[in-house]
Amino acid sequence: MGVAFFDVDDTILKGSSGIMLAKYMFLIKGEAATPGYVLDMLQALIDSKTGAVEYDDLVEKGLSQFSGRTKGQIDEIAQGCFDNFMRHSIYRMAYKEIRMHKSRGNPVILLTASLQPIIEPLAEYLGVDETFALKIKYQDGRMIPEAEKPFSYEEGKLIIARAYCQERGIDLKDCWFYSDSSSDLPLMEAVGHPMPTNPDPTLRRIALRRNWRIKKFCTVLPPDFRPEHWR
Repeated sequence: MGVAFFDVDDTILKGSSGIMLAKYMFLIKGEAATPGYVLDMLQALIDSKTGAVEYDDLVEKGLSQFSGRTKGQIDEIAQGCFDNFMRHSIYRMAYKEIRMHKSRGNPVILLTASLQPIIEPLAEYLGVDETFALKIKYQDGRMIPEAEKPFSYEEGKLIIARAYCQERGIDLKDCWFYSDSSSDLPLMEAVGHPMPTNPDPTLRRIALRRNWRIKKFCTVLPPDFRPEHWR
């Protein structure tokens, strides 16, 4: 038995959960990010790519928009984002791959750098076994712009996946990892069944060079779709 690890953005979802969250906050909740926040995030993202800023700083800037909200408020936002956007953006073939692994007795794990509360409704909908995402912190009942480490990003995904498997006596060489991003190479190189899915140009080049099987997901589930475990 092996574990099937899945990234979320552009792998299970057609698009970015972060962008879907921003759309929900603006279009549904009527909360627009300030120009200063947008500029800070863009600059931090550019700096993170060049190594000029630590990922910790990028996380802090990204979470600052939601700082001060209660867990109940965050959960309400997460469910609203899922109902209005994420639910309608799930790749049909991603769902089929998840059900295939479940039918074979392989635990299915979502492993993503997206916010944990935002991913939880998706995880419930898909019927996966566990989720590892960016775990936000609360202080005196209200969210603060910090997250627990290790972050589920780059090398952090390998650390989390390795620990999960070691606790259960599972060899990573018996596991699968589906992802679109070259930033996920540390874990993709460690598993026995790398599954580059809708890969970015860098990951595609590497996959072709190493003869990895490339998966292409295109269509999403129909609007009225109900998962098997909901029927």
